[in-house]
Amino acid sequence: MNKLAVVAVVCLAFCVAQGQAPCTPPKIVKTTGTAEIKVTPDRAVIRVGVERQSATAKSAKAAVDNTSRRILAALKAASIDDKDIQTAYLDMQPTSYYEKHVRINNFTATQSLSVTIRDLSRLDNVMDAVMSAGANRIDGIEYQSSELRKYRDQARDEATKAAKEKAVTLAQALGNQVGKTYSIEEVQQWDGYSMIGGLAANVALDRSAPPPPPPSTAPGQLTVTASVIVSFDLL
Repeated sequence: MNKLAVVAVVCLAFCVAQGQAPCTPPKIVKTTGTAEIKVTPDRAVIRVGVERQSATAKSAKAAVDNTSRRILAALKAASIDDKDIQTAYLDMQPTSYYEKHVRINNFTATQSLSVTIRDLSRLDNVMDAVMSAGANRIDGIEYQSSELRKYRDQARDEATKAAKEKAVTLAQALGNQVGKTYSIEEVQQWDGYSMIGGLAANVALDRSAPPPPPPSTAPGQLTVTASVIVSFDLL
């Protein structure tokens, strides 16, 4: 049962209880307003990791642990705060393959870290540092904005205005006017932009070397979207 039908039933029940004639359902105009805001990201979250194979699970895990410690040390040397580093994935799987008709059984251990980089100009250097420390996986990059809430509020405001403008246009086309807001509902949206995969080129940090190449990643823009459904009294 939709909202209008529910209102009509409640109104009818109230009027009958009061001994009055049935009341008419409210006249409303319902519109949807949407808005998009383009935002330049100011931070990135990368997932870096290491994968190692060995004949035993214990030795595979030990190899991954040793490399992960070096990666953590490299991140700290790059001034990445502890709060911006989190173990995101840990896995151990038996694997097998054939070599010259002989089955070889191994164990594959994988561990990845989620790292937040708050200065995008350092993104390539951080990835170079972790790869130099032994990382052999970069599983993705997600660009973010530290002021996402502000932009979401702005998008909601613009979406609400768009809904009102549309309602006014529709009402005037039929010789009516809109009154007060009857109801409002926000439609949940997903915001963001991510780039999956890709390794940055190694850059030597040598004062005597020629200038480093331009960044190997492009942050682009985030799209912050808001959508609302608004009903107004129709006069």
